[in-house]
Amino acid sequence: MKFCERPFNSIYLPPSGEVWPCAWMHFVMGSLNDQDLDEIWNSDAAKAARETILDGSFAFCRKTSCQFIERGTLPDLSEEEIKERAVAAESPELITVANDKICNIACTTCRTSLFCPEEGYREKLDVMLERLLPVLNRAKHVDLNGYGEFLANPSFVKLLERLRPEREDFQITFETNGILFDEEHWAKFSHLQDYYLNVVVTINSLRRETYQYLTGGFDKLEQALNNLKFLSRLRRENKINWLMVTMVVQDSNFWEIPEYVRTFAHSEDYEADQIILKPVYNWYGMKHDTYWFKNILNPLHPYHKAYLRILEDDCWKEPKVLNWGCHNIREARLHPLSHEQINNQLLLKIYENDKGMSPEDYLGAAVKRVCGSRIGVYGEDEFSQAMLRLLQKTDVELAFRLTRFKDEEGEIPTISLQNLRPEMADAILMLDSYDQAHWTDNLRNRKFQGPIVNLEELLNEDKENKQ
Repeated sequence: MKFCERPFNSIYLPPSGEVWPCAWMHFVMGSLNDQDLDEIWNSDAAKAARETILDGSFAFCRKTSCQFIERGTLPDLSEEEIKERAVAAESPELITVANDKICNIACTTCRTSLFCPEEGYREKLDVMLERLLPVLNRAKHVDLNGYGEFLANPSFVKLLERLRPEREDFQITFETNGILFDEEHWAKFSHLQDYYLNVVVTINSLRRETYQYLTGGFDKLEQALNNLKFLSRLRRENKINWLMVTMVVQDSNFWEIPEYVRTFAHSEDYEADQIILKPVYNWYGMKHDTYWFKNILNPLHPYHKAYLRILEDDCWKEPKVLNWGCHNIREARLHPLSHEQINNQLLLKIYENDKGMSPEDYLGAAVKRVCGSRIGVYGEDEFSQAMLRLLQKTDVELAFRLTRFKDEEGEIPTISLQNLRPEMADAILMLDSYDQAHWTDNLRNRKFQGPIVNLEELLNEDKENKQ
């Protein structure tokens, strides 16, 4: 059986203050806003996260972004081997600190503009980092910052100045865009060269215009490359131990891949140990239409055939290349605009139904006929909100609104996927069907056996039933 050790030895800290097992397992074990880390690490929620590995469901893992699942590198172990390794560490050994949104650029895969902290943001972060410092000193491996740019926030530089690891085998990984990783900043935490240092520099293009576009308009390529040369010098001097460069492969840079690999694999200027080629993922709340245009792994993308030709290039055979999942072609998906057209047709079908019924009576009758009288709903876009308001006028019992993470009380309570129990509803109605396949997979992993239908299926099935 496949096994992943992350929930047993690691934590991921997103900006919300929540604690997850890792970046690719969206399961809230607790919150640093009102709990200490020891309490979270030994909580029932943490044990529940580990159970999804032991039962083989991997129920909360993002299977199309986890580097281990994407690349098929999870070990296949016997029951005896799993029993031996499935023991939670005394405290987290690998800590990914990604709890800060501050960045000096605005990469289009992460955000639409520079993050401007609200009042009190920095003070709250400082308190959290102060509480984390002893835990980081005890850890085996610290990774920062997977969300923003750690060198753009003085709080992280101060944290590193004070970091005094207790373990001789301590490792730290810096994830950076490279623009600020210069001699001046390095001098402030260069004492960490006594340990094992990894540096990952994300540079998504070597062409100035493309780089500027992908960073949200910031013309900083020359600065980033000069600093990468400085980091290469540190690598040659063994002051850092492993230097990686990363490209997030997307519609505007995929044709550069062979040149990118040649530049960093066979150059006197750069000393890269590894070249990570990573497909773009729908992270950070990226809009569906933005992701559609960036995702060239989609067979319906207009550049997909050109991308397939790039995949045939010999550059992928370069030993330094780590292919995160660039050959894993995705499900063919129409542009989100097609879903808007479908939604408009559904509205007409509901409001101009052939029974002469009011929209709410027609919808309510269809739901009860196909789904039962007690349903959960999912949908966060404008269309979903409009349909939810219409459903509230029916006599259907809306048991909850499904969300990815957070439970909240309200007129219609929200239930996170991790807290969903199968008996909570007769069926799940997907008001936003764009991610239905992903949600269906997750819901089945949570043992929900009832119907999972979208509005189009609901109204078509309702019509068939009446015939």
